[in-house]
Amino acid sequence: MVETLYFTLGIASVVVTAMAVGTVWAMFKVAKLNSMLDNVYQQFDSTHRDITMVEQTLMNQLNLRSEQANHALQDSLRETNQRFIDLESETDARSSSIESLLDSRADKLENKIQQLGLTTASKQLLKG
Repeated sequence: MVETLYFTLGIASVVVTAMAVGTVWAMFKVAKLNSMLDNVYQQFDSTHRDITMVEQTLMNQLNLRSEQANHALQDSLRETNQRFIDLESETDARSSSIESLLDSRADKLENKIQQLGLTTASKQLLKG
């Protein structure tokens, strides 16, 4: 009977030792998985920060280009407006010059008509 007890205790000690080894092995695996999981979380955070920085950079570049395009458009509109103002002034000056020239010619024609001694009926016909 003692042999059976020793045999049972031997088997039990092997089983307990195997369970202890298995438990220690499982704890190391869990610790390794936890460290891997921490690494994954750190990589995720790093990737998230990188994505956020790239997004911010793109938004800044987009805003900068939008502002540059807006300034270029404003400058172009200002230049076009100034050209229209200049053309209007030039047209007014030419119009005044043409009007002055026509008045001068009409005065010369009137003087010649008076020198020729045409009648007032002829003058009325020429004036319109």
